[in-house]
Amino acid sequence: MKNSLTLITGSTKTRQALTNQLIQLLEEYITINSFAIDEGVPDEFKDDIILFSSEEVKYEAEKYAKITANHIIAGKRTLNHENVDKLLRIAEGTKVLVVNDGYQSTVELIQSLYQLGINHLEFFPFKSDQLYYPDIHVAVSPGETHLTPTYIKDVLDIGVRLFDISTILHIIDYFHFNDNIATLISEKYLRNIIELHRDLIDAEQDAKKINRHIQSVVNAVDDGILAIDGYKRITVLNERIVDLFHLPNNRYEGKYLDEIIKQQNIKDFILNGTETSKFFSIDNVDIVIYRTYNIDDERIVATFKSVNQAFEIEKTAQIEFRKQGFYARYDFNDIIGEHQSIIECKRVATKLAKAEHPILIQGETGTGKELFAHAIHQQSFRKNGPFLAINCSAFTESLLESELFGYEDGTFTGAKKGGKKGLFEFADGGTIFLDEIGDISLNVQSHLLRVLQEQEIRRIGGRKIIPINVRVIAATNKDIYRKISEGSFRSDLYYRLNVLNLFIPPLRSRRTDIQLLVQHFISQSGKRVSIEEDALYALSNMDWQGNIRELKSVLNFMLTVCEGDKITQKDFPHTSYEQNEQQLKSDKSHYSIPKSVLEIKESITILETIKQCNELGKAASREFISNKSEEKGRYLSTQQIRLRLDVMENKGLITKGRGRAGTKITADGIEYLYFLKENLQKTI
Repeated sequence: MKNSLTLITGSTKTRQALTNQLIQLLEEYITINSFAIDEGVPDEFKDDIILFSSEEVKYEAEKYAKITANHIIAGKRTLNHENVDKLLRIAEGTKVLVVNDGYQSTVELIQSLYQLGINHLEFFPFKSDQLYYPDIHVAVSPGETHLTPTYIKDVLDIGVRLFDISTILHIIDYFHFNDNIATLISEKYLRNIIELHRDLIDAEQDAKKINRHIQSVVNAVDDGILAIDGYKRITVLNERIVDLFHLPNNRYEGKYLDEIIKQQNIKDFILNGTETSKFFSIDNVDIVIYRTYNIDDERIVATFKSVNQAFEIEKTAQIEFRKQGFYARYDFNDIIGEHQSIIECKRVATKLAKAEHPILIQGETGTGKELFAHAIHQQSFRKNGPFLAINCSAFTESLLESELFGYEDGTFTGAKKGGKKGLFEFADGGTIFLDEIGDISLNVQSHLLRVLQEQEIRRIGGRKIIPINVRVIAATNKDIYRKISEGSFRSDLYYRLNVLNLFIPPLRSRRTDIQLLVQHFISQSGKRVSIEEDALYALSNMDWQGNIRELKSVLNFMLTVCEGDKITQKDFPHTSYEQNEQQLKSDKSHYSIPKSVLEIKESITILETIKQCNELGKAASREFISNKSEEKGRYLSTQQIRLRLDVMENKGLITKGRGRAGTKITADGIEYLYFLKENLQKTI
């Protein structure tokens, strides 16, 4: 009769994994029965050997059932080698919480991990009565991931632990198998151990290759690169740092920062600096150190640049930039539209062009802010001077500074001999257009503020003050008020830029211009095609979140796919057509019309007065609005105006500021103003 063994585990998952292991090794010689306490157990267990998955399970089972056996074993277990690669991928030095269903089994697992050579991590045992573990954000578990504290999001399941070789040998010894059988079973088990060690060796070799590759990459970079961990130990250091600090050619990984850098001011900035970058002088070489802190693993990366080290990248960016030309290419005649809102916008822009103050152009993406900037320059007294446009969001902070302000000769390795002029110098006597101004960093904002205040610049790495005579036109589609409240945009810069302001209406507020634009784009294409009425009607009723840019893209698609000499509705891009269908079914306007003509006129008076004040760079006070209302024969007291302004502010039509900020009309407010004017005409 075949020998028999009964396995008792705590969970189903553990029972399945350990049963498979025993079958793989012993099925030819022993009948294996298995039970899990979670599944329910009989009142009595009786067999040659009762094998428990752990001491905790043995203790638990003895409370529920009578145990009758010739021999009882509480098995010892070790890591499942198939999942060792998951542990090897965790960064060296990481604090890891080891989670299991019993404290003793957790400690045993940690011991096994260290014994197997997985010692690059710092392991901490899970305790059922402890909910929080400081500075631990990674957990591993042998199939018991559900026990992990919920705040830990990075959890690895390394699989159920298997019986170790001593447990298997214990079973073999009890049944007195002959030497040949014992050897075969042992070899099967050892084969898995050999595979585990092979995986460890391969992983170690791969890690060394990766480290060598990373080191060769950082050594190839002209910037100095230094990285330290949360213990102030160096993890990465390249040859540029060795040269900069005249260090001997030794290995520095694992050493403390104090052993490498002696200048206290530099150490203080790297370890505790609050700025993203700072100037230093190291052996008469001017250096900018850029500091990046990773809060997740408390690592700091410091990049040492010889002021602005990215000349080749900058040179490439300049070539692309110069393709745009140094002159304004558009006039007001190039701005297509007959709607009252765009006519009014062009009228105001023409007046603003004759002034010398900075202008802030606001409007949604694709409304034509850059066209207006070109046209304003063409109508200004600077029209014979240069016009330079730059998209501020297209450059990194360091490149943008270099583009705008230039740099001096010898500022960094490989820099252009004689230095380089910045765009403000090139634009002297003309206009510079700063698009996407809302995306620039606080550091660049502070430099730009000085240019606006003093009309002078200083090149990066230089000490000479260079006077300039440049008019600044800036544009943004961002909510500047929100960015000011968040602390990502300086309020003093906003007031300097917003001396004169211009709001470009969105396309959906001047739908009657869509037909003109469509015909203009068709004419530009050179194709002899026309557009069917239903297709034109559909285009006119779309919302156009991307405004004129989106309209042009859709029309280019339709011109490409249309057949014959007609553009039809079937030529719509699929997504645009679906959006159009939904819009036609919905209400065409999200604005509500005031109940009476008097209310409409009052709202128009208030919004129009605020808009006119904003365009002239003046604050719109309640007294001023009240006086204007009296001039127009619809007198409103300051108290009445205050109540109406409160309502408008709640609707997002205006923003109210104290002092010089005054009351400002928003883009939605301008759109609502035109909406009211249209409906007033229909009502009358």
